[in-house]
Amino acid sequence: MEEELRCSQCTGYYHVPVILVCRHALCLACAGALQKPAAPPARSEDEGSVAPAEDLHETSEVDKLSVLSDADSGVSCSSRPTSLVGAPEGGSSSDPPPPPPVYTIACPQCSVLTPTDEAGAQGLTRFKVLAAVVDKHLERYQVAEPCQLCDAATAPRPAQVFCDQCLVFYCGPCREACHPARGPLAAHWLVSVAEGRALLRARRREREGRCTHHPQEHVSMYCLTCRLPVCVLCLHHGRHHAHDVHALNAVTKTHKTELSQALQQLSEKARAATEFIHTLKTLSEEVHGNCREVEGVIVAQVDALVEALRARRVDLINWVRRQRDAKVHSLRDQVQEYTHTLQSTTATIHFCIEALKESDPASFMEAQEILEERVNAMSRDWDQSMVSEPRVPPHFNLTLDDKTLLTAIQQLTFIQLKPPGTPSMIPEECSAENNSVTIAWAPHHASCVTGYTLEIDDGAGGAFREVYSGEQTVCTIDGLHFNSIYRARVRAFNSTGNSPFCEPLCLQTAEVAWFTFESSHPDVTISATGFTVSCDSYEHRVVLGSVGFSRGAHYWEYTLERYDGNADIAFGLGRIDICKEMTLGKCGGSWSMYIDSERSWLMHGGEHFNRTAGGVRAGDTVGLLLSLPEKTLSFFVNGELQGYVSLAGVTGVLYPAVSLNRSVVLNLQTGLHPPQALVETPIAAKT
Repeated sequence: MEEELRCSQCTGYYHVPVILVCRHALCLACAGALQKPAAPPARSEDEGSVAPAEDLHETSEVDKLSVLSDADSGVSCSSRPTSLVGAPEGGSSSDPPPPPPVYTIACPQCSVLTPTDEAGAQGLTRFKVLAAVVDKHLERYQVAEPCQLCDAATAPRPAQVFCDQCLVFYCGPCREACHPARGPLAAHWLVSVAEGRALLRARRREREGRCTHHPQEHVSMYCLTCRLPVCVLCLHHGRHHAHDVHALNAVTKTHKTELSQALQQLSEKARAATEFIHTLKTLSEEVHGNCREVEGVIVAQVDALVEALRARRVDLINWVRRQRDAKVHSLRDQVQEYTHTLQSTTATIHFCIEALKESDPASFMEAQEILEERVNAMSRDWDQSMVSEPRVPPHFNLTLDDKTLLTAIQQLTFIQLKPPGTPSMIPEECSAENNSVTIAWAPHHASCVTGYTLEIDDGAGGAFREVYSGEQTVCTIDGLHFNSIYRARVRAFNSTGNSPFCEPLCLQTAEVAWFTFESSHPDVTISATGFTVSCDSYEHRVVLGSVGFSRGAHYWEYTLERYDGNADIAFGLGRIDICKEMTLGKCGGSWSMYIDSERSWLMHGGEHFNRTAGGVRAGDTVGLLLSLPEKTLSFFVNGELQGYVSLAGVTGVLYPAVSLNRSVVLNLQTGLHPPQALVETPIAAKT
């Protein structure tokens, strides 16, 4: 806390600290050096009066703020000029406004002006707690007390003695010069610096513990209205007699408790900050390690690019050399052909020259036609074959297209170096309800994630399959098998790649099915609970259950709450897309038992079969047992088997269904375990 104990003006330890209205502190000497005459109050142009009431009110508020700062510091306002203290709360409205300030002191930290009266800095409130802390600090760390008489222009020398009568700390030279041990000064009591500090501290405490208005009384009460410590006489005879006054020790204890609690909270924050700073310091090594890893990857990738570029250079050079060889071969062939033609032409020329030397005209004329034909033919062949241009140009019209590669190299930069870390499941937020599961997970910290891939198995330990891919971190999967344990796993991905899958999380669906009636047909009425259904039409209307089945054994019941004996009801199963305006069992996607008050039939695809005597009446219970492992749907009336339908070859999802018409009200009971007696009933024997 060294910084808290040094004056912002002189940078030395506080000596007689005083409090400013901005709640900063200064040494008394520093405050005196900074005080300046206050600006004159503004006057009215017409009347020449003092500043308007608004300015006076602002001055009053500043004075009140000064009083509040005194109280908050935990010290009394004994040395504050009463002329600048605003009227206490509840005081008379006729109290005269405080006079304008005589001096102002600008805070060197925040530049806020502190007004004072003619006493100036001497009238400011002493910061007694700060002075006591400074004394303890100086004594604890044996900080030298500076001499109070050394030249201020130079650094004061450490004090060696303290005069109890003069109340001054002296260094050796100053004591010899200003306080010689002769004459009247010889009777003064000189003590050590430590003893001098103790004497000053004791006298200050004795002086500060007494009332300003009644010096013979010690302060023992605290006025909450004025926020000042007072004595008993102030309470009974002074202006505090009607104020809210409490025992000083009790108020002090309360405020110390509040401050301790606030400090405890601040200490917790400081402890957390310390731990975080330690973490930040330890991260430097991790940063160096990660940097080396990144550097290694960069070197490896750039080396691979350089190797690929070298391989491409070899390929391009080999291609150019093949072009060179082709050009050279073509030029060589042209040279051979032209040389052969030139040799033939030269031979013909020499032969003709020798023929021209023939002296016998008759002999020449016999050969002249032949010679002319040969020369003319050779001249024509020469014009056609002897072209004065090379067949292939000697230069290469090739330019390496490296602009794209150079641009790519210049734009070569970083994307995320690594795929994301493995996400983790949040078991407390995962749940299974009926035949649906909700799975929640959290991303790996410090990973950039584009999305997640969620996979589950088939509920029987089979292979995983993808059920979700997206940005969300929670997913609900419906339509699963009942009484099955599903394993779920998730991984994260981004543009770089995929993370590993997390450890699978197991979730078990409900052992038995819970479902309700669902229908959007206007003729069908379903109760708010979804377990009671009725119909307002004389025609049959089909109502499906809210849950479909594709595996396992399931049992549910219907109770005939109302039945007049004339209506026909069909109980059974159906696919989600069956026709809802005909009797259940008449279309190919439904199976049912059609029953009235006397008998029943089994129906599928519009065909009736297995007529059985015995009907239903109001209050009876119809149970359905679906066994998908055995591919059967059995019907029971009041616990007795009425018939069953084979579902051999049927696949897909099947929904509980019922068709009814007017004068029928059915109640649905779900979430039932199949009665053991019904499960063990030998179906073949009863049918």
